[in-house]
Amino acid sequence: MMNQLNTQLIVVVLIVASALFFVARRAWRSIAAARKPKSGCGSDCGCG
Repeated sequence: MMNQLNTQLIVVVLIVASALFFVARRAWRSIAAARKPKSGCGSDCGCG
C-alpha cells in the first residue's frame, strides 16, 4: 500500500513540476520578446 502511494506521489509531483516548467518557460519567452528592441517596420509593411 505504501509503495503504491509513493509511486502515485512521484507521478503527481513530476506532472506538476512539468506544468510549472512549461508555464515558466512560456512566461520567460513572452517577457524576453517584449523586452527585445524592435527594428521599426516589419518586412511586410511595403515601405521599403
